[in-house]
Amino acid sequence: KNVVDLWEHACSAISKSRETYSRTRNIRERCFRSTAIVWQNSKTSRILEEKKRSALHRRIKKCEKQVKCHVKKVHDTLGDTVTYQGRVYFDKMARDTTEMLYWLQQERRQQALELGGMVMVDLPPMSPLDLV
Repeated sequence: KNVVDLWEHACSAISKSRETYSRTRNIRERCFRSTAIVWQNSKTSRILEEKKRSALHRRIKKCEKQVKCHVKKVHDTLGDTVTYQGRVYFDKMARDTTEMLYWLQQERRQQALELGGMVMVDLPPMSPLDLV
């Protein structure tokens, strides 16, 4: 394959991955909002949410696998490092899922507090000696 084809495949895979992350984030937020209001703390809502979450994780993993394959080809064949918005793309992929889950968790905490369904407790910091 020529250089342009390698880069086009990598860019296409990255673009699809970004779209999937965006859709996944939107779907997760909508799922939580609707289930939090309708079935607050019900077992059924947690099961349904888990099924949706699992499907979304599978979709993300599939995209990540394709991106890794194409980005690795660019790196191995050309010696180029693929970046996205100034960050090495492999690093960015690892952080994207973590960041998405973190912000979703923060939104859930806020909504739970507003709905009165959760009490936040500040625990004292632990030291390694506390674990013994």
